[in-house]
Amino acid sequence: MHVNNDYQRNANLSRVFETVWKNPNFSRIDIARKLELYRSTVSNIIGTLVESNLICEGERGIPTEKGGRKPVFLSVNPDFGCVIGIEIQLDCYHVAVVSFDGRTVHEDDGKTPVNPDLLDKPEELFVYMVDTIIKSIQEDVNINPLRPLAISIGLPGIIDIDNGVIKYSAPFRLKEFDYATVLGKRYGIPLFMENDARCCSWLQLALNKSSDKKDFLCVLARNYAGNPLLSYPESYGKGIGVGLSITMNGRVINGRNYGVGEYISRSWTTYQKGQTGLPEAVLKTVDSVEDSYAEWIKDLFGTLTMMVPLLEPETVFVHGQPKFRRDFMLEVIKKNVPQFTSIMDYCGSELVIMDDDAFGISKGAALMCIQKLYEVQILEAKPSYSILKWDELFDLHKRSRSKSLLEF
Repeated sequence: MHVNNDYQRNANLSRVFETVWKNPNFSRIDIARKLELYRSTVSNIIGTLVESNLICEGERGIPTEKGGRKPVFLSVNPDFGCVIGIEIQLDCYHVAVVSFDGRTVHEDDGKTPVNPDLLDKPEELFVYMVDTIIKSIQEDVNINPLRPLAISIGLPGIIDIDNGVIKYSAPFRLKEFDYATVLGKRYGIPLFMENDARCCSWLQLALNKSSDKKDFLCVLARNYAGNPLLSYPESYGKGIGVGLSITMNGRVINGRNYGVGEYISRSWTTYQKGQTGLPEAVLKTVDSVEDSYAEWIKDLFGTLTMMVPLLEPETVFVHGQPKFRRDFMLEVIKKNVPQFTSIMDYCGSELVIMDDDAFGISKGAALMCIQKLYEVQILEAKPSYSILKWDELFDLHKRSRSKSLLEF
């Protein structure tokens, strides 16, 4: 009975927080109606969230026709705390500090640090990278009155977010790396990780939180550059890497082995390196020669054509490409991949090419941590490592009042 009571309490906390996060200026009665909960249950949950400073009370509305008290509007407290979102690629990193109401309050970036003495020790080298990035932002983050309560990292690779393991990341040469054990508590606050393409989905869920947009496909197409300080095959060369992320009914899909979204184009054949079967001459010049870029666009959207009727997304979001290439991309699709446009029209889907935001993935990583708070887990299932427990979050906030918990 105790377990079930705890489960019900945490589930109600998650549902009420989600409602307030998505609907600023809802009142207690609005929440009770939307969630079909007793008013007393909602009042108790709101009492816990207000007492913990995560939710704050604002202006009063107009009383109902029957009279009584004016409804009190509720919102997420912008001063509750923040999450440090970090994107790490081989050549560079980006940091976005995001408050619990979804605002970005600080940004930073730099070249990915490398220790030449650790080139033959991939796990130690990766820890060194994270250590150095955290150390570089520690002072700026700690002088901010908005206290950091968690760190969330987005990177290329297959990430088991439920057990805290990087199953495989070719760029960083990591395999079955237990980051939950090695890095989970290393910096004084919890640390989580997510695949970089799926960070785009978490970003879109936040950007569209007030709408009913719940089914979409995110395409992360990033221009990548090697790191001259590294010397293994995966660490050099230029081109465009593609990753996919599927969101259905508002849930980011991981797959049974956390590999959903690993991209292979229709032109790829057995024994070919990389993601496509395009000629090497095209791949080497895709970011500098217009004809090569056009070939890459045709290959990508020819592949996506087969996915649209399978997934039936409301929207296909393309992230990562420079803004100046948007019109050219649309022109190539219209002229050379008409079947993509036809199937999008048939499925009632929309193509949205996002303006490139250098901090998009780091924001998405931070927003994952916040939005995971309202993910209600199955009672019998093993708790996911990637979800902050409510009591743990409240304790982190309480302890952070006197000083920042971020340490190194």
